[in-house]
Amino acid sequence: MIQYKPCKGTGKAKGCGCNKDVRAEYRKYGLGIECCYADWLYSSEEGKAMIEKATLKATKSRKSMETAVREDVHRKRLPVVLKQTQTVFNEYIRLRDKHQPCISSGFPLNGLYDAGHLFSVKQYSGLRFDERNVHAQSIGDNRHKEGNFEDYLIQVYLRLDSESVDQLRKDAHYFKIHPKKWTIEEVLEIKKEYQIKLKQL
Repeated sequence: MIQYKPCKGTGKAKGCGCNKDVRAEYRKYGLGIECCYADWLYSSEEGKAMIEKATLKATKSRKSMETAVREDVHRKRLPVVLKQTQTVFNEYIRLRDKHQPCISSGFPLNGLYDAGHLFSVKQYSGLRFDERNVHAQSIGDNRHKEGNFEDYLIQVYLRLDSESVDQLRKDAHYFKIHPKKWTIEEVLEIKKEYQIKLKQL
């Protein structure tokens, strides 16, 4: 059975209403939705406060959604940009060192060779684009001897000054404890930098 009740404000809307009988389920704060509720909502201080609160909530929800979308795009795109930039950076290292021997074995580099990291990218993410940490290395040492770390460290002291290598080791210690979280903007800037450097070689 349909129930009717008078349009008579309650709570925040007390004192408002036209007293016209309206369907009970079509009332809010005692006011008929089709007759007085909208007028009260937009004309009273209480109603305006409710609208402002609802607007702020909706805006916050929308911003949260936009942020979530941006973070999702960033999360999916970052690995691609990192890979592209690593390719450009590694090519620069190989060309920079094309007249140098293998950084770990000391033997001449013939044919194909890698840009080998002294401190690995996985464990020391902050050093992946650090020129002190990357040198031309034979495929055998880089891929099949896990980088031949001991000989690499000896040879890098001979190639760079000891102060630079000591600082590199300190930086490695820091990044192992505090992994670097790259942003797309940072990585793209590095890519641009090494594209320019490649042209200058």
